[in-house]
Amino acid sequence: MKLKVFIVLLSFMTLGFSQSITGEANILEFSNNKLIYKGNVKLIRGSSVLKADEVIIILDKDSKPVKIIAKGKVKVIENSRKSYADYVEYDIKKDVIYMKGNAKIVEGSRILEADEIFLYRKENRLTAKGITKRVRTVYVEEEK
Repeated sequence: MKLKVFIVLLSFMTLGFSQSITGEANILEFSNNKLIYKGNVKLIRGSSVLKADEVIIILDKDSKPVKIIAKGKVKVIENSRKSYADYVEYDIKKDVIYMKGNAKIVEGSRILEADEIFLYRKENRLTAKGITKRVRTVYVEEEK
């Protein structure tokens, strides 16, 4: 079992992405083509960092990641962008990120807050929905 988990982790880090991924957590489980990180999870890929209470990585039959689910105090740092939510789901093949529960994206002086945010990365667009509260944006114009 330990060898299989190591092989899955190795293939996940080398075949699934062009960059290696470092994962840290209090607990790591492998079951039914899922890697489950629990407790103070931190995943690092290049300059991107994902922190959460729990992260589930769903693998296909070739042990390549197809979906990443992060739960509990999720924080993602990508360059100058910081994103926060209670729950984040990333469909790798579709390149779509779904954020819900206190969803917030901060990039410089720009802020977007909503109950749900859908990021369609291939199309370079997003949709934000307010369910319990209205969508809120803050944008500061730069002086010319």
